[in-house]
Formats: sequence, C-alpha cells, structure tokens
Amino acid sequence: MESIDELLAQIKSEYQEEKQAKQSKKKPLYEQVCEQKQLQSKPPQMPISPIQNRQKTLDSAAEDKLLAEVKAEFQELDRAKQLKIEQYQRQKKCEEEQRLTKQRKALTQQASEWLKNLDIDSEEGLWFEEFAYNYSSKLEAAIDYLQVLRKKP
Repeated sequence: MESIDELLAQIKSEYQEEKQAKQSKKKPLYEQVCEQKQLQSKPPQMPISPIQNRQKTLDSAAEDKLLAEVKAEFQELDRAKQLKIEQYQRQKKCEEEQRLTKQRKALTQQASEWLKNLDIDSEEGLWFEEFAYNYSSKLEAAIDYLQVLRKKP
C-alpha cells in the first residue's frame, strides 16, 4: 500500500506545485482591474454586419429626408416673404396712384376756378391764350401753369 500512498503523495505534490506556479504567474489584483477597464473602454472591433450597414443607410436616408423637409420649409418661408414684399409694393404703388389722382383732382378744381377768374382781356389773359394754344384744352394748360407756380419758392 505504500506504493499507492506514495503515488498519491507524489500527485498531490505535483498538483500543489502547479497551483503555486499559477499563483506566482498571476498579476496583482490592481493590474487585473486596470486591464479590465482598458478592455471595457475600447469598443469591440467587430465587422459591420449587413443589418448594421442597412441601419446606417436608413439613418442616412432619414437625415436626408429631414434635411429636404427643412429646406422645403425655408423655401416656403422665402416665397411667403417675397409675396409679402410684392404685395407691399403693389399697395404702395396703388396708394401713390390714389395720392396723385387726388392731387390732380384738387389741381383741376383750382385750375377751373383760376380760369373762371381770369380776365381774357388782361395781360395775363392774353399771355395765357398764347400759352394754351398748343394744349388740348385750356383746363390742361391751366393745370400745368398752376403746377409750375406751386413749384416756385
């Protein structure tokens, strides 16, 4: 039996030697933790699968669609702004035409009154007859004459 006990003892001693060798090869716990943190901080370098590639394509397509929508909104805002500008310009032009029409109407009334009070036999009357000769009517000539008089300081 001694041979079995000797064999068991020998196996036990070999086992303990291996165990001690492994423990001596092990790094301290601090170094092990640092290595684990480094491994965790690095993203795994895995090949891109077709599913991931498709997802990137879908994301890109969604971004393109969103970009197109934003661009369309800005274009619509620009068109609306341009329309408002044109509308404002038309309104100002209309107001200017109305102002000129009122001014012309007032000037026509003044010219009509002036013609009624004009003495044809006076110097001014004779001068006005010659002045109005090239006009379609004496009223038109009187309007132009009064406009010039208004502009004088």
